[in-house]
Amino acid sequence: MRISDSNKLVGSIMEVKSGKDMTEVIMDIGDQAITATVSSSAAKDMELKKGDQVFAVFNSTNVSLIKG
Repeated sequence: MRISDSNKLVGSIMEVKSGKDMTEVIMDIGDQAITATVSSSAAKDMELKKGDQVFAVFNSTNVSLIKG
C-alpha cells in the first residue's frame, strides 16, 4: 500500500480501550506511545487488537489509523 502523506508512523497496538461511540487505540512507535481516537464502529470493522501493526497517518488536526 502506498500513501502520499509523509506524516505517518508505523507501530504496534499496545492497548484498545473500547467505548460506546469512540475507541482509544494506544500504539508503540518505538521510543514513545501515541494515542488515536477512532469511532468504535471503525475499530470493530478493522478488528483492531493488541499486537496488530498499524500506521498512524496525521496532519495538524487529526490522526488516522491504517491496518494491512
